[in-house]
Amino acid sequence: MTITRRQLLISGATLATLAATPLPARDRLPVRPIPSSGERLPIIGLGNSNAFREGDREKSRELLKILIDHGGAYVDCGGSSRFVVATAAAELGLGDEVFLGTYFTNDDETQARGNAALILDTMGKPSLDLMQAYPEFAVPNWAMFRHWKDEGLTRHIGVARHNLRYYDAMMKLMETGTVDVLQVNYSPLETEAEDRILPMAMDKGVAVTINRPFINGQYFSLVRGHTLPEWAAEFDCETWAQFSLKYIVSHPAVNCVLTETANPAHAVDNLSAGFGRLPDAAMRRRIVEHLRSLA
Repeated sequence: MTITRRQLLISGATLATLAATPLPARDRLPVRPIPSSGERLPIIGLGNSNAFREGDREKSRELLKILIDHGGAYVDCGGSSRFVVATAAAELGLGDEVFLGTYFTNDDETQARGNAALILDTMGKPSLDLMQAYPEFAVPNWAMFRHWKDEGLTRHIGVARHNLRYYDAMMKLMETGTVDVLQVNYSPLETEAEDRILPMAMDKGVAVTINRPFINGQYFSLVRGHTLPEWAAEFDCETWAQFSLKYIVSHPAVNCVLTETANPAHAVDNLSAGFGRLPDAAMRRRIVEHLRSLA
């Protein structure tokens, strides 16, 4: 059975209390540059939340406001969700502050340009922030992506996948020197990207964003019933969610980790992982070993 985060929030606080509690008064979220452009991404972002997928604009506005208020920027989503996010951002007057990563995988160019124009018109942007594709053995429309970047319709182009069987295709594309951003699965329970993908991205100057930080809830099933180890305080970690997120963003190749939630309390918890100390190399190994011992 998949365990929800609701069952794992610590300290006995209610969800409403956590959602209403601001982050500690510290600097805004740390940022890391996209090597190809120098633009800086805050290290915690939002993935394709159920609020976006279900078209819940009220909840979408709430999540975007939490993200921006605490120094975040990156939202990653495709399909109809991107129009929900674009509309919610515009309604909040945050079109310029949201960095939207979205997908144009199977669209023909006419349809894709129409979708791009709608996003830009809604958000009031002159260009897309990031357009991405899902590679199989190759990306058939990569030439379109490069053309859009050359003409200024998008500032960044990238690829996104969530399974090691796609790593070879992603690496071949990185070899061309045309990838700005690569999104891949990575967490203390899924460390395969450390072997080839992350080192190559650093070598090629490719920004890395991370999906599946909680492996679609499997992570919370694993840690259910276990107390967060006391030594987690050594890197300012207060919850099991932060235990995984801090591990991820402590890798030098990672620009931003994407968290999917429709719950404001969870959004605050996730953002909190971006503040304070991060685990060093020895502590990172200890995190992996500890989680393996629970399994």
